[in-house]
Amino acid sequence: MKSKLTPITLIITALLIVLGYVAYTNYIVPFYENNRQFTKNVDLSSNKSLILGADKTQKNINGLEFEITGTSTNNVSLVVYDASKQNVQSIQLKKGEIDHVNMLNWASDTCFLDVSTPENTKGKLAIKYRFVSLK
Repeated sequence: MKSKLTPITLIITALLIVLGYVAYTNYIVPFYENNRQFTKNVDLSSNKSLILGADKTQKNINGLEFEITGTSTNNVSLVVYDASKQNVQSIQLKKGEIDHVNMLNWASDTCFLDVSTPENTKGKLAIKYRFVSLK
């Protein structure tokens, strides 16, 4: 029985490796090549309004991915909305070290982002964002 298991295990392992490679080259790599990541740096000493835009070549956008890192002496409020203000999302970040990831359902190639903090807030945020479209 032991001698039959070894060839079967090797065949299954080889098939899994080949399937993993095919999935990686056909699905994962094109996803990150076609959906560029952009970065905006925000000083938290005053409230800010940002306009985030997708790459001009992107079509059929269906998501928006945020990665927010930095530090703040007070809590930070973010409001994300589209031009029609029908898709409004609110994000609350606690003071201190900030490391937040958020994925939103999104259909527009533009996003408006309002960053609000109390007076005398010190700190900076790096907002990395990516509009997601599947081709």
